Amino acid sequence: MLKNKVGSLLLLLVAVCLAGCSSVMRPPPAAAYMDSYAKDGAIGSLGLSYYAGDLENGKHENKSYSHYSYAEWWGDVNLAGYISGGYFTFGMGYQTFSPFMQMGFVSPYFGLTAWSDMNALAIPAIKSSERGALWRYSGGGMAIEQIPLNDSWKIGFTEHLSRNGREVYFVDEDCYSIGCGFPSPRHRFYTEVGGGFYVSRKIGNESKVSLEFRYGRDLDEDRNRFALTVDIWTSTGGSLGGNDVMRSMAKKNLKKMREVDAAYADSLRDENGKIDSLHTIKRQWFRIPDASKTMSLAEHPSDSVTAVTSKGICYDEGSGSVWLQQDYGFTVFKVPVDSFDYCQQMKREILFWPSLLVGGASFLPGGMATNSTMGGLAVALGVAVAYWTVTNFVLDPEDLVPKVYPELCSEKHSREEVLAWLEQYPCRVDKQPKDAAK
Repeated sequence: MLKNKVGSLLLLLVAVCLAGCSSVMRPPPAAAYMDSYAKDGAIGSLGLSYYAGDLENGKHENKSYSHYSYAEWWGDVNLAGYISGGYFTFGMGYQTFSPFMQMGFVSPYFGLTAWSDMNALAIPAIKSSERGALWRYSGGGMAIEQIPLNDSWKIGFTEHLSRNGREVYFVDEDCYSIGCGFPSPRHRFYTEVGGGFYVSRKIGNESKVSLEFRYGRDLDEDRNRFALTVDIWTSTGGSLGGNDVMRSMAKKNLKKMREVDAAYADSLRDENGKIDSLHTIKRQWFRIPDASKTMSLAEHPSDSVTAVTSKGICYDEGSGSVWLQQDYGFTVFKVPVDSFDYCQQMKREILFWPSLLVGGASFLPGGMATNSTMGGLAVALGVAVAYWTVTNFVLDPEDLVPKVYPELCSEKHSREEVLAWLEQYPCRVDKQPKDAAK
């Protein structure tokens, strides 16, 4: 359940962050990057950072025609996704309004990483005799040492050298044009050297959380800054996994194709190109006895239950078998009706708390974008209502990413009940799948 909430939150916050772009960054969290090593799927990370120390705050200038106010942001929202292939990891994400990319070496005990904002890289560098050719860019590098304490806990240490950016507000309250009086972010860059440590803990089968503290010394203005970051991440599925893992999975899948009675869905099309034998249904869970006899991703909600999902089905009464379409693909495979069962419909999840979580996470970027607490609350409320509306009336999260409940498929139906249920999805006699792959 946590995996799906985090995934939905990441997707929504990425859309929020796309509303504006910046080219300033501070060092990203380290623990999720290190945990990407040897993962079958991609890592999706959500981090919240709080900054303290010698921030540039409370500076005001009064002139005869205007008023200027400066305030360095005290927080960031960090969204990132990492894909690992062997000892190499590549990542992309957003730090509040700054798109960035990250890559480097990763292992269970040691890592090296570098990052750079992509917004600045996408814009040709404008040379300045005073600032130099890289005056728009922010990025850096970090060394990470990690010590696993046990299966759940890890600690790590970081050392970084970076060119950080910070957003400083500029307000002209006394002008008379449209947009006056609203905060306008301005880029300030500085060179920082520092280090820190983190503690991470496993909080589910695929999710983890870390608390990271970092100190940085501003070499340009002799400032001391501190960062406290809470980061939570989870695996987002094998379809975005590492190269080595995906190659091995592809070979395994080809081997299974030779053993499973399967065919391509195109073999069910009539002369007009319409699939009239395979019935399209809302994504449904089905119970099967043997995970090796399916082309779909098999889930194990309990030791005694193996289940798959499908959005296409037809029942061949003559051969006593059921054809199911691969959960995310174009292959159909045969399951004997004697070893098949449909699962009970699950009650839809109450979406109040996920909506509240999504809205709360958008308060920080909303408040910084509007330079107002009330503005941040308004953005958070709007995002929460939008999330609740979309997931209730537009998208069905259960259909997009089916949740694996402990009680999934625990209820068994009699053979008579299964046959009666299957009779509503008959295969046409003259259009049953042919040329099964052997």
